[in-house]
Amino acid sequence: MQSASLLHLLQLASPSLPVGAYSYSQGLESAMARGLVHDEHSARVWIVDMLDEIVARFEAPLTWRLIQAFEARDASAVAHWTAVFVASRDSAEFRAETVQMGYSLAK
Repeated sequence: MQSASLLHLLQLASPSLPVGAYSYSQGLESAMARGLVHDEHSARVWIVDMLDEIVARFEAPLTWRLIQAFEARDASAVAHWTAVFVASRDSAEFRAETVQMGYSLAK
């Protein structure tokens, strides 16, 4: 791995960025409290479902559109897809987490 790539990868482990040990639970704590996640198997099922239903079907395609908008330097498309992404968060807490993550990544 090139040193620049490693540096960028290590930045994701920084305590200033809410990922890794500092990550938001994205509903995992609630799933545990409701008894949906209670062991390794149920955690795996929950994670796979989240990846399939949310990341693969919505967040990844939307992220692709944002990347294309950034590459095209299309500020209105960036603003549009950012607004769509933030609006997809179904609670004030999820919206705040999303905005904070974006701020931390930009920083």
